[in-house]
Amino acid sequence: MKKRIIIFGSTGSIGKSLIKILVKDKKFFEIVLLTVNKNIKELSKQVIKFNVKNIIITDRKNFLIFQKKFKNKKINIYNDFRSLNKILMKKKIDYTMNAISGLKGLNPTLKVIKYTKKIAIANKESIICGWPLIKTELKRYKTQFIPIDSEHFSIWSL
Repeated sequence: MKKRIIIFGSTGSIGKSLIKILVKDKKFFEIVLLTVNKNIKELSKQVIKFNVKNIIITDRKNFLIFQKKFKNKKINIYNDFRSLNKILMKKKIDYTMNAISGLKGLNPTLKVIKYTKKIAIANKESIICGWPLIKTELKRYKTQFIPIDSEHFSIWSL
């Protein structure tokens, strides 16, 4: 059975690193959702490589460009994170990577916790500013938390 994965910030350095790892054993993974802000050129490659069916592009201009480019494909393309509940209503996701930079990563983190078994965060701003909220949701939905970097681990372990 394939592990179901979400990557928030799939075109940044951490997202691309995870993609490189997954591509080595692609048959074991299903990427359920990729999110980006602007880098739709890299996103296009990822979508094709993994046959991804759900995309969130937060930058409106790039959302419209991508939507036009992939209009005849069977891909759900959204412009914001309010769409998570539509995308993730079925069974739980095995692993979510949040590699969105800055405080913009907090809202998607809080929204996805109830849909995922494990969440890895490479976003210290979310941990620093929203840890009490994140911790509450992790307990509520019995979601495992994985800090990605030593800096994140240090903040989390306080």
